[in-house]
Amino acid sequence: MNQTEIDKELDSKDYKFELEKLDVLRNSIIQCLTFCYLNSIRDGISQERNFFLRMLDDILQSVVSINILAKEGISNTCFRELRYLIEVSIKSCLIVNNTTKPVFEEQIKEYEKLLNSSNINPINTLSFTYLKPDKDEEFKTEVKRLYGYLSKYTHSSSHQIKERLVRAESGRTIGFEGTKELRQLNDDIEKVYSSVIVFIFHSVAQYVVGDFLVETNGQTIDWVFNKSKFISKIDEQFDYKQERKFILEELKTKRKNRIKF
Repeated sequence: MNQTEIDKELDSKDYKFELEKLDVLRNSIIQCLTFCYLNSIRDGISQERNFFLRMLDDILQSVVSINILAKEGISNTCFRELRYLIEVSIKSCLIVNNTTKPVFEEQIKEYEKLLNSSNINPINTLSFTYLKPDKDEEFKTEVKRLYGYLSKYTHSSSHQIKERLVRAESGRTIGFEGTKELRQLNDDIEKVYSSVIVFIFHSVAQYVVGDFLVETNGQTIDWVFNKSKFISKIDEQFDYKQERKFILEELKTKRKNRIKF
């Protein structure tokens, strides 16, 4: 593919659609994380005790950087940031649900070994109550598979090098990745971000999750991550709410139809 053809593709509707989706993904996860933080700290203690909330600055740095890097065609570095997001989410969720220490600095010391390890097997000890009984183990398996896939880009690997060579041969050097590459990256971002959301939903109070997902009219919040079967399962746990009493069948149909991954 010559430069003229690449330039034409980068100016196409399909490519611009993927660029817009990239922004939607970024804005949607920031919306969720910000809501969880602001609604949680109203209790006066979560801003200090909740390890996940204390890690949001680091998480948001990765989210913002992924968006910038992806627009510049720097995909491999995006994969490394996505892997970090999975790792930090697992550790943060585990600490929130197990620590006896009330202060963030004490929690760091208590879980220093965990925090310094890249091993994500501790996910097996977590109980994802919103996903039980049928999606709990499936979620763990999916996260571990995703982490393994992203690990190919964390260190120098033959997979990473061969993939880069194939792209270079077709003219896809840095900054000139096309629609197919950005679409694949967006799919990976969508899956990782939805996983991060599942972790934070299991790290904050139930009312925070319910307040975010359920609108005042009982409908589910209109956002991109409703396509995740795991987030859909979490939303289902709030069907007991009074505002959903008369629209339950409608909600169930909508959930089933919008699930994509």
